[in-house]
Amino acid sequence: MHVLQLLPHLEVGGVERGVLDLAKGLIQQGHRVSVVSAGGALVETLTALGAMHYTMPLHRKSPASIWQYIPALCQLVQELSIDLIHARSRVPAWVGYLVARRTQRPFVTTCHGFYTPHPASWVMTWGHPVIVPSKILGRYLIDRFHVPPERLRVIPRGTDLSQFPFRSGPLRASPPWRIGVVGRITPLKGHDIAIRAVQQLMQQGVSVTLCLIGDAPPERPHLRRRLEELAASLGVEGAVEWLGTRPDIPEILASLDLLIAPSTYPESFGRSLIEAQAVGVPVVASRLGAFIELIEDRVTGLLVQPRHPTELANAITRLLRDPGLRERMAQQARRRVERHFTLERMVESTLAVYRDGVAKPKIVVWKLSAVGDVVLATPSLRAIRRHFRHSHITLVVGRPVYEVVAGCPYVDEILVYDVQRKDRTWRGKLRFLRSLIRAGFDLSIDLQNSRLTHLLAYLAGIRTRIGYARRWGNLLNRAVPLPRGPMDPVSHQHYLLKAAGVTPDGEALELWPSAWHEQQADRLLRQLGIDPLKPLVGIHPGGSDRWKTKRWDLERWAALCDRLSAKGIQVIVTGTAAEQGLGERLAALSQSHPQLAVGNTTLMELAALIRRCQAFVAHDSAPLHMATAVGVPTVALFGPTDPARHVPPSPLVRVINKRVFCSPCYSTWCRTITHACMKGISVDEVLQAIADCTRLPRGDRGGQGLRIADVESINPTSPIRNPKFV
Repeated sequence: MHVLQLLPHLEVGGVERGVLDLAKGLIQQGHRVSVVSAGGALVETLTALGAMHYTMPLHRKSPASIWQYIPALCQLVQELSIDLIHARSRVPAWVGYLVARRTQRPFVTTCHGFYTPHPASWVMTWGHPVIVPSKILGRYLIDRFHVPPERLRVIPRGTDLSQFPFRSGPLRASPPWRIGVVGRITPLKGHDIAIRAVQQLMQQGVSVTLCLIGDAPPERPHLRRRLEELAASLGVEGAVEWLGTRPDIPEILASLDLLIAPSTYPESFGRSLIEAQAVGVPVVASRLGAFIELIEDRVTGLLVQPRHPTELANAITRLLRDPGLRERMAQQARRRVERHFTLERMVESTLAVYRDGVAKPKIVVWKLSAVGDVVLATPSLRAIRRHFRHSHITLVVGRPVYEVVAGCPYVDEILVYDVQRKDRTWRGKLRFLRSLIRAGFDLSIDLQNSRLTHLLAYLAGIRTRIGYARRWGNLLNRAVPLPRGPMDPVSHQHYLLKAAGVTPDGEALELWPSAWHEQQADRLLRQLGIDPLKPLVGIHPGGSDRWKTKRWDLERWAALCDRLSAKGIQVIVTGTAAEQGLGERLAALSQSHPQLAVGNTTLMELAALIRRCQAFVAHDSAPLHMATAVGVPTVALFGPTDPARHVPPSPLVRVINKRVFCSPCYSTWCRTITHACMKGISVDEVLQAIADCTRLPRGDRGGQGLRIADVESINPTSPIRNPKFV
């Protein structure tokens, strides 16, 4: 892969050296590395490794400058075919984040410090994932920035052991002792504490030289002058050696007897400590930050209270006067570095993050409503899982349909959007949006294609947003034009998936009733007195109250029940609790008194109940799709809606549709008052369709018992017509 690293500059420092080490490891494994920064002393070293460097002043903190860099960096990403963007500081992270959104590239950040929770710092937590060099920094981001733990990756900085070999030969046995401090001269590094500790050592008669490796930032030269003044006032200026910024760190470390890190502020890591331990130099450090993780106190080094020169001086004295202790600590520290802090380990861990970002995007799929539409989306969920085998897939559904997908094996997580209750208000929508942002999705596949889902995906910062170019489709960055001409609902979704590079995985619908649901269905049938040895037909005369134009006359449903009963076929009526009155009216109109299961089942219990039927009859409604999903031959009665757009593609479905002059009208009230599209459907046609469809082989999830056509065929010589439409 081709990785783009962004950082302010390439001067000598821990972050910059980490970039070089990572570039070296990636290039050795055949990957490509490009770096964008303001330049610096390490550019030549970087390019000598085989990486490319592009100069851009990413150290400037002006918002205008940030916007200025974005077009040029977008062009660079496209020209170089960058696979992933990795930012290591705040200004580069803002640029990288915006570029990643425009170019739809994975975006990774590495936090190198304990940033204050300032708006300018939040971008460092927007990487997918966020790399931290220590556990303590990860905990800080969780507590102060509310970063979800699953988005963090702890990857300690690695040391190239070939550059930091364990020094051979005996330790120095007599003074003068050389004690080192490595790091830029800032108040946080505790250089003043080290100088005060040297004063106490000299007062005790211990001859030491304090070697300060590193210098003050060019814009703050007064920091070194203050330290020089402090050393002079304490009378130890002759014991302080100012080495400045040096490229020969391994050689300098090997010349030391001891390395100290008297930091006064928590450090996210301690690169110099690990390098000193690799070389075999004992270490003493403040008991705070990541130093606690890097040093096993009194085993691989000594920890002291920060801002305590006396305790630091005592620890130094203890080590200098006990060569055996120094030797044991050096040996054990080297072994620990070899186990946990090698360059190879860091590169492999970082590569794993990169591979996950490129090949394992975190996916959110939207399908908020309704029950039938969610059932029709099951082939798409199966195809998405097959294409993204190792990705984390989250499905967003509305609360009424949660039960339908609760057992879906193709998703890892289900988010419920409660549009009727807690998520209805703007405050609820913002709360839900925050949960999306915290999840850190990389890819949005919008099967709902509503304004709300397009907007939420956009505001959540999901880098790749796929959906149809309708209803605020401009919020998508991979908008797919609507197909021309009618398509069945599964093919309509597959058309979108193909544009996303996902190959469809068949058209079969699925449902996943549990063993409990199956037991409840059997219990209900026993309570209703259903004979398992006689054929059973389910009917669903109800449907949406809003779409009463889809319904067949209740008198004809009653006549259908009587005709089936006369042939020895049992009938069970299904429906929701709100449709109990409808079921009671149907029973009153029928002389055969069909069994009523209206309002007595949950959605999955209904699916299990339908599975026990030999045929099922319904309007254009959710139970029609549920019957197809459980493999039951189904007769679909269509009127104001177009079956070509709404019937699941299955040979088990027989559609009866009277194409009158005004259909399909998609109207919730009949403009001609005649309701001719539904009144034109006769009871005889429905009976014939039931007989025809039950001659087909049962689906994999079909029910038990005899087929209706085996008991008595209404017209045995009637040919089976079009497998989808009658």
